Amino acid sequence: MAEKDVYEELANMYLTEDFVGIPTTPAFMKLLHLQFTPEEAALSLKVRFDGGTLDELSGKTGMDKDKLKEMFYTMADKGTIWFDPGDDDPVYKAVLAAAPGLVETGIWGGIRHHYDVELGKALYEVVAEWGKQTLCNLGFPFAPVWAAPSALPDDALPEENLAEVLRAEDHFSVAHCPCRTSAQLHHPGEHCDHLIQTCLHSGPVSRWTSKFGLAKEITYDEAMDLLKKVNEDGLVHTLNINHCVCNCCNDCCPIFTGQLQHGAQTIIPSPFEATVDEGTCTSCGDCADACPMGAIAVEGFAEVNQSLCIGCGVCVTRCDTGAMTLVRRPSPEESQIPDDVKEHMA
Repeated sequence: MAEKDVYEELANMYLTEDFVGIPTTPAFMKLLHLQFTPEEAALSLKVRFDGGTLDELSGKTGMDKDKLKEMFYTMADKGTIWFDPGDDDPVYKAVLAAAPGLVETGIWGGIRHHYDVELGKALYEVVAEWGKQTLCNLGFPFAPVWAAPSALPDDALPEENLAEVLRAEDHFSVAHCPCRTSAQLHHPGEHCDHLIQTCLHSGPVSRWTSKFGLAKEITYDEAMDLLKKVNEDGLVHTLNINHCVCNCCNDCCPIFTGQLQHGAQTIIPSPFEATVDEGTCTSCGDCADACPMGAIAVEGFAEVNQSLCIGCGVCVTRCDTGAMTLVRRPSPEESQIPDDVKEHMA
C-alpha cells in the first residue's frame, strides 16, 4: 500500500465510520501525517474503532505480540491508540473523532513532541472545519450543560449534580483544552485568555491519559476545585461523555461557536435557568458580562432571556449580592440524541 493511500484510507475511516466523522480537508490530512507514521496509520486501519485484545490483534495483523504492544504504547503516547491500563487484558482501540479523539488527544498533554506546534496549528483549522461541517449538521443538540455545583438549587437531584455524578468514578486527571491551546498556537495574541488546563477525565480515560502523559492525575477533591475555578473563570461544564468533561468558552469551543456563530442547535441546556431578585439586584452588570450566551441585559436590574439561558450558573457565582439564582426550568429540554448515537457515547 502506497504511503499516500494509507493516509487517505485513514481519513476515510474517520469520515465514514464515526458518527461525528472528521471532514477530509488539507488541515486534517496534515494532522494525520504529523500524528501517525505510515506504519502507525496502517496499523490503525487494522485496529479500527472497535479494536481488540493483544491476542486478537496479533492474529489479525500477523505481528508479534511484543512488537505490537510496543507500537500500541508509542501510539498511546501520541494519542492515537487508547485502552484502559487498569484492565489485565485490555482492548486496544483507535481513538475516535472525539471523546477521546483526534480533535483533542494530540494536544491534551501540551507541547511534548517535536511536531506538536505544527500539529496544534493544524488542529485549530480541523476543529473549526469539523465544528461547522459536522457538528452543526448532526440535526440535533448533543452537548448537555451541567450547572455549576455551587449554583445548584436545593431541589437538584444527585444525577443533576456533576460533583455527585463524578463521585462514583475511581480516577481523575486534567489535560490542556485542545480548542484554546490550538487557538493560541494558530494565532498568538488573538485568542481568549481563559484557563488552559481544563479538560477533566475520569475512569478508564483518565487512567490512559495520565499513564501516557496526555494529562495530569488529580484527586477527586482537586477535580472539584477545578470545577470551581473554571466556573469562576466563566467556563461552562459540558458533556461528560465517555468519561470526558469539557469546560467550554464561547470563543474557541465548536459547541458554542456552532450555536452562536452558525445558528445550529448544539447545546442541551441544564434542567435549570437563571432568575433575578429585582429587589436585591444592584445593576452592576457582572452577570451580563459573564454570561456566555449573551442572555442577560441590565436596565434598572438584570433581566434574563430564558430562550437563550442554558442554565450553566456562571452568572450566579458571579453575583456578589445573591440576586441571581438558578431555579428548575418549567419545561426541561429532553435529549434529542438518537438511540444509536447514544450507544457510541456511553
